[in-house]
Amino acid sequence: MEVKNYINRTSEITDYAIIGNSAAGLAAAESIRELDKTGKISILSEEDCRNYSKPLITYLMEGTVSLDKIHFKSKNFYRDNNIDIRLNTRVKSIDINKMSLTCGDGGRYRFKKLLISSGGKPIIPEIKAVCTCINNNCKSSKSNSFCSVNSKNYKDIEGIFTLATLSDALKIKNFIKKNNIREVSILGGGLIGLKSAEAFLEMGMSINIIELADRILTATFDEQASGIIEKRIISKGSNIYKNNTIEEIHVTGKKISGCGLKDGRKIECSLLIIAIGVTPDTGFIKNGALKVNRGIVVDKYMRTSAKNIYAAGDVAEARDILLGEKRCIAIWPLAVRQGSVAGINMAGGDKKYNGGFFMNSVEILDIPTISMGMTNITEEKGKNIEILKDFNPGKNTYKKVVIRDKKIIGVIMAGNIERAGIYAGLIQNEIDISSVKDNILREDFGIVNLPVDYKKHLVSGEGIEI
Repeated sequence: MEVKNYINRTSEITDYAIIGNSAAGLAAAESIRELDKTGKISILSEEDCRNYSKPLITYLMEGTVSLDKIHFKSKNFYRDNNIDIRLNTRVKSIDINKMSLTCGDGGRYRFKKLLISSGGKPIIPEIKAVCTCINNNCKSSKSNSFCSVNSKNYKDIEGIFTLATLSDALKIKNFIKKNNIREVSILGGGLIGLKSAEAFLEMGMSINIIELADRILTATFDEQASGIIEKRIISKGSNIYKNNTIEEIHVTGKKISGCGLKDGRKIECSLLIIAIGVTPDTGFIKNGALKVNRGIVVDKYMRTSAKNIYAAGDVAEARDILLGEKRCIAIWPLAVRQGSVAGINMAGGDKKYNGGFFMNSVEILDIPTISMGMTNITEEKGKNIEILKDFNPGKNTYKKVVIRDKKIIGVIMAGNIERAGIYAGLIQNEIDISSVKDNILREDFGIVNLPVDYKKHLVSGEGIEI
């Protein structure tokens, strides 16, 4: 696209190599450039377009956001910051001893410092394929060679997609238009699946959601909050198949034609979205080159186990302040913060990442929601866990606050998320809320209700006394 006008492909040596062209990678590039005005920065991206806001791709697909509004940096960003951006470039392997990386096209690049911000990739389960011949011509037809649908071949079957990138969204949109699709099945009832469902409903389509658990949004919400969203989805005429999964995909020719569910039901299907989750994209890290658990393990400076190699964003395993251990937290604000810290340290600065916690704010079918911290924990004796809830059926609002040792460790809000930032601050700063606990669920809970010692940090200045 237009970004190609700003690509310089002549150099194979760089001061700073960055794998990934999204939140963490670009935050790192900006931090590097603030401290190092002349060092060469090379960003390698397997995608074919410049930066874009991933949370907006479902809105692009449904048509409420245009393509020119989806980018979070201007088209001149790379030129203005003297950044060498290399598109359609998939990193295949890293040699930490030679400080080099090899790409899928055979290109090899040497670096002085490396940031891995490759993000996540969709999880594709292996599902049995049941193939039907066309015109009784099975022997010569490659289309009938599918024994199963998996991560290696799902793209070869027309009508099966993931929804993780801008390219995915555009392909799905074009497929729907070209084939006049009116019904879609979605495997997975998490945030990705439900934001996909919302987009398809906006497009006037019928929806089937297939979820393995006994409710939707299990990783984000508790049973009551999930129920609020579920009722809204069903009210729109959608079907939710819980305690279920797809055990067979029916393929006619090269096209998906239906799905067989675990409970024996069959669903006609010409469009299937696989949305059961994502996993850190670490496939190019081979032979134990770096310490990898679920993601790439980093320290408080975002350094990996190898000298001069850093990681940030969805691929990084960093400190969770609530769990007291390292884990991947795949949310945009933390990716930006981690990328910025990594960039500062790559350029010779000294910046610490103090950790974060899970927080996701999303509107689903006109219901604003936010989930932060540990929301599915239960009250247990000896664990000092207390759970406070408030549900207003008339307003269809719900609030849940999880407290451990007099500190908030989790919050769910649905229907009304005003003042969510106050709760986030109380979690982040580990504030003792015992003095205000009785007011914590009030609709008008605000700064005036906060503990005095904490309030001093928020409201201060000449002539202000608390």
